[in-house]
Amino acid sequence: MRAFVTGISGFVGGHLAEHLLASGDEASGASASGRFPDDLPEAVRRLPIQPMDLATIEQAALADLLRRERPEAIYHLAAQSNPRASFDDPRGTWALNLGGTLNLLTAVKAAGLSPSPRVVIVGSGVCYGAPAPEFIPVSESCPLRPNNPYSASKAAADLLGVQTHLSDGLNVVMVRPFNHAGPRQSPRYVLATLARQVAEVEAGRKDAVEVGDLNVVRDYTDVRDVVRAYRLLALRGKAGEIYNLGSGRGLKLTDALNLLRASATCPITVRIDPARVRPVDLPYLVADASKLKSAVGWEPEVPIEQTLADMLADARRRIAAD
Repeated sequence: MRAFVTGISGFVGGHLAEHLLASGDEASGASASGRFPDDLPEAVRRLPIQPMDLATIEQAALADLLRRERPEAIYHLAAQSNPRASFDDPRGTWALNLGGTLNLLTAVKAAGLSPSPRVVIVGSGVCYGAPAPEFIPVSESCPLRPNNPYSASKAAADLLGVQTHLSDGLNVVMVRPFNHAGPRQSPRYVLATLARQVAEVEAGRKDAVEVGDLNVVRDYTDVRDVVRAYRLLALRGKAGEIYNLGSGRGLKLTDALNLLRASATCPITVRIDPARVRPVDLPYLVADASKLKSAVGWEPEVPIEQTLADMLADARRRIAAD
């Protein structure tokens, strides 16, 4: 299967490219930077990559690119993906997350490829906001209550995908992943920053791991399981449908940190950092991914213990290379 990935140089994009190659697919992609990070496998770094800002690219240029690439599947990962950063630049977040999706879908239609490529639009489980207890675990029928520009723009992009399927017949599926983690993730995200700080304490660079509220429970899925689900949706998902993606299991951040501490090579002191404590935080959020599992036969395979062990090993490598 020929695949084209927007945001291919990002955390999830790199893992998706690895999975596509391992599955025997041909892959190419685009990203704003136009280059892969040095820590990706060489086979991925050899893939064709186009420098592209989806928020501003001309539709005709993107349609021409798609005609040349002739993808059978398009994975749309490019986004401003940090909810906190979206408050600092709401206009830019909307321009990329919704405007970029509009540019892509309009170009897919204009390219006139036959058969029409399957487009997997990657949204986010945060578009449900803070669901009422009766909606947890969160299924696709949960009302949308986005509480930041990132989640609102992602919810709008999902609706755009539904609209273009119904009005233009585009072969689109939408997926809403909940929290995911794995090696190479930016320390802007909580499990990655915990692993990084444990490795920094081991290396003598810090005297303690600084944390916020560790009592919250989230549904974490290994990124390698996440990208496997994306490919299965490209193959077997039903056009026009929205699918939640999550493990269905809750992980308290205290337990995640304790797993990392148990693997550390020295005692790990923990210290509360008031700046890391959110004034309002949803205490418990777990996904209901039964629709996805029924549609494509997906089940998570990588246990959280392995995810955290791989993240800690990755953090140690990066610190040693600094």
